[in-house]
Amino acid sequence: MPQVIAALDEAARWAAEAAAGTRTWNPVYRSLAADPGPPVTSPPDPAVLDLVLRQLTAPALLVAAVTDGPRTRRLRCGLTPGSATLERSDGEELSQWSSIDVQDVPARITELLEEAGMDLAPPRLSIRRDTDARRFTPSQHRTVSAALGRGLSPEQAVAEVPDLDESLRDALTAGGPRLSLALTLHDPRRRVTEEPVTWSCLWVSGQRGLYRTDRPTRPGPGVHAVNGGDVLGTVLPVLEQGLRFAAACAASGSAQ
Repeated sequence: MPQVIAALDEAARWAAEAAAGTRTWNPVYRSLAADPGPPVTSPPDPAVLDLVLRQLTAPALLVAAVTDGPRTRRLRCGLTPGSATLERSDGEELSQWSSIDVQDVPARITELLEEAGMDLAPPRLSIRRDTDARRFTPSQHRTVSAALGRGLSPEQAVAEVPDLDESLRDALTAGGPRLSLALTLHDPRRRVTEEPVTWSCLWVSGQRGLYRTDRPTRPGPGVHAVNGGDVLGTVLPVLEQGLRFAAACAASGSAQ
């Protein structure tokens, strides 16, 4: 399998020139490289260009990013029914592009998390209702908003909130590694879905443990205390959902 080391901007320029535009790209890459422009270096050989094109046009893109202090390690996985393409980056370094078997994706994500020092455990998805999440009361929310309006940092604003649940305070001021996970689905033919769909989740490591924040259905941040198994317990079904969507897109294309 070909492997290449190249900046995202340059890879995007190769792909845009080869495919005459970005219309079929996954929305994540359309946003990251809104105006690729002409390539600066010569186009790569056909195998490498095919790898980059498959990554940028993936119908299902799973993105895992771990931030620890100023450093962010990121893995973007383009999913298709039989294989996966990867773009891996570390801070400002050039991206590494490669192709692997789909069954190896969980191991690559686990490797990313272990390198960042995330507290992992065997997969165990924690089922939590949004109504059970720890969150600000209306008066606490007003206190934080006023503090932020005075120019205080988020940590300072949270410190001003009286009678705040200690787990919520720990989560909102967490200084440990943070993991964000997102799945973006799109079908350029608009047969499986009319518009792109994105699901996202965030885990933060506090002094008292690990917390998860899902995309809220109610205003204000809401967090759940979870164990380390919740991370992989979430990654695996999200990965499966992405593969099912990619298979549906492939099937709709072959049925033309």
